[in-house]
This record gives sequence, structure tokens and C-alpha cells, in this order.
Amino acid sequence: MRKMKTANDYAKNCLKPPKAFFEWCYYNMPTYKWANKQQTIVASERKHFLTYEKRLTKNARLTFFDRRDHYRIILSTSKRIEIQTYEVRSLFEKGKQYFQVKLVNLEHFSDDNHIKVGAVSDFAYDFRLIQIGSMFATYHERPPLYNNQWVDRLLSVSELRYLSLDDISESEIAFIYKYRQRIEYAQRINALELAKQILERKLDMRSITMKWLKRNKVFFRNSNRSYQAYQVKQALESLGTKYISGVEAFMGADDVKKIPKEVKPITLQNYLIKQKRKIGYYRDYFNALRDLNIPLNSMNCLPRDLEKAHDKAVETLNAMEREVVRKEFEKRAVEEAFLEMTINDVKFILPKEANELIEEGKKLEHCVGTNSYIDEHADGDTTIVFVRKASEPDKPYYTLEYQDSELVQISGSNNKSPDEHLLETVNQWLHIVNERAKTKEKKHVA
Repeated sequence: MRKMKTANDYAKNCLKPPKAFFEWCYYNMPTYKWANKQQTIVASERKHFLTYEKRLTKNARLTFFDRRDHYRIILSTSKRIEIQTYEVRSLFEKGKQYFQVKLVNLEHFSDDNHIKVGAVSDFAYDFRLIQIGSMFATYHERPPLYNNQWVDRLLSVSELRYLSLDDISESEIAFIYKYRQRIEYAQRINALELAKQILERKLDMRSITMKWLKRNKVFFRNSNRSYQAYQVKQALESLGTKYISGVEAFMGADDVKKIPKEVKPITLQNYLIKQKRKIGYYRDYFNALRDLNIPLNSMNCLPRDLEKAHDKAVETLNAMEREVVRKEFEKRAVEEAFLEMTINDVKFILPKEANELIEEGKKLEHCVGTNSYIDEHADGDTTIVFVRKASEPDKPYYTLEYQDSELVQISGSNNKSPDEHLLETVNQWLHIVNERAKTKEKKHVA
């Protein structure tokens, strides 16, 4: 390939598309036919996907510029890959169609360079791609691409032929060409997962240099180790401990810093692999022991069955938390008994334990039974009151939320809104409880 210095050199010496490409371009542009009883003018004898039929008159316009479209083709040789974009203009002269073709954009890959060339005038090119389409478009809005089996040729003839690729899209060409040597090296040493991560653009290629690959060849060779495995290895070795192969499936590099000091890192690695549990699951168990104030020892730090020990610890902790919540519910029911009363045919009742909120939410199919409402009621951040028919005090009817002397919301089954009669009764209740809160008259009214 001759030495090219200017953008015009690249445009002038680009690979030549086959004649079939241009015929395809012309086919995709419509043509015209004018006719009357005496005469028919056919603008083109070529095959076109669309022919407009017009009436031939004395004033028929037969000489004009019709349209401008863009088409692309990908070509390759053993030393060059090119993505070419052509502007094709359709013009008519005295009823006969002809075309003007110009290369407008060229992406040229060779000698480890990715050269971009665009037409800045009818005769001059610059080292940049030009905008195609309207002023709101960009050159990333790709014109139609000619199907010349370019993928097969790219993977069998071009500089990418040494890579093991099932397929390649046009948008991947620049990236794969730039990093083809690193991808090829990873594939050659059978570091398949690492090669896959590079191809999927999941890695910072500033770190994955050829020097780095060669330095870590032994670690990645003939394995499915990912880059994350390397990071875990580095983190563990920074603690002065050995990396156990496969542990990356159960912990990340950031997790290494969070290994409990009561457990040796190498021991924990083997333990997680044996238990087939991620370190987050183990930390949940470990934190539960601490919250339960259980002294740590060699037996409970590394239980024989982590799942069983985890579930038991969490269940015990949850039971303790439920007990705390239960006491808070009972305390609030006593302290705020002034909220309970019967007005007309409606009874207002405070929940005495968390399970009552859960059941209320289930039966009315709204969210009052979620942990957020349970915790907020127990902590006094809000107040949940059951609204029941006086004739059916044990049957969920409506649920209201009371906070800062205001009615926040009231909902029935499936968040149904109350009717006017019930809303009037609720407003009476709200007035009474606010007055009693002011005067601190907190007597239970039956």
C-alpha cells in the first residue's frame, strides 16, 4: 500500500467497491415514467424498487434534481479495513435519470491506525467524519449497509483473521481492531473469560496492556478466571495471604477489606467455597451473632452448616426485635388510649401488636402491613388506627394514618376511599382527639 499523507490521499486511494454495490444504491432510489396517449418516457431501464408514474404534458418537468441518499459498504484486504459511505444523487435530464456518486466518509484501519476522513467540499477531504442528514443528525445515524458478506471476509482475510470470533457488528470494528493483539493473546493462552470480558468492553483497557497480560499469563492461562479474580487475588495478597482459586465467585476485591478479623482470610476462602455461599451471606450471620451478644469462638465463627446456623441466628434476632416491637405497640396502646372511641356506628381501635397490622394489610389488600409502617408506628413516627363497624369490631373495614394532629390518609379494601358518611365520622374523631391531645384529657371513651 502506497504511503498516504493527506486526507485526499486516503480518499483517492481507498478500496474500490464492486459494481454490484452501486447498482444496489441505484436500485434503492426511485425512478419515473411519464406517459400520455402518444408517448411514453421511461427515465431508467435499471431495476428500481419504486417507479413513480406521471402524466406527460407540455409543461411536465423532465429536467430536475430529485434526491440525495447515502449508502455504506465495508471492504477489507489482508492489510486494510475500510467503512465507506457514499452520497448518491439522483438527477433527471430531459426525462432520463442519471446519478452522481461521491465518497463522503471513510473509516480506514491499517498499520494499527484508525483514520477518519470526510468530504468538506466537492474536491477536498479533511481528517474528520462529516455530518450526514439534517442539521439535527449526526454521522452516528448510519445509512443502509450493503450486504457483501463483509463479516466472513473480515474474519477470514483481514487483520482480524487471527481472532476467534463467532460474529462481529459494524459498531465493534473500531474497538476490536484497536485491541486485536490483546484479544488474540488472551485467546491464544486460553484465557477465555478474560478475552470475553475484553470483547464485551467490560474492562478498562488502560489497565489491560500487553505487558500486563504477559506478566499475568500464568494466572490466566488455561482458565476461566475473570479480571475480577485477578483483583481478588491482588487484594488478598496485599493482606499477606494466599489466593484460593475459585473464591472470586463468592467475594469481590472490596469484600477482602471486610473480612472479620476473628477469621483468617485463607480459612474463610476455603470455608466459603465449601459452603458455596457468598461473603455477604456469611457477614449477615456474623453480624447477627454480634447483635445477639454471643461470644465468638472457633465453633460458631465457622459453623459446619452455615445455612442452618444463619437461619437460626437471624430467627433469634428477629424474635428479639419482634419482642421489642410488641412492647412498643403495647406501650403506645396504653399511652394513647384516648384515640380509641365509638362515634355513631364506627369504632376506632389502636393495634396492640404488629401482627394485627400485617393481618389488616392482608385482608384489605393495602400496604399497612409492611415493615415500614410497623416500624414507624412502633417508634411513634406515625399512628395507625383501625376503623371498624361497631357491629363488627373484629372485621377490618378501613385503616387510617394519623400524624402531627392531621389525618394523613384513610383507605379501605384495595385503597378504596371512604364515602361521605364515614369521612364525616372520621373528621369528628379527628376533632375530638386533637382537642383531647391539647387538654391532655386522655380518658378512654367507650
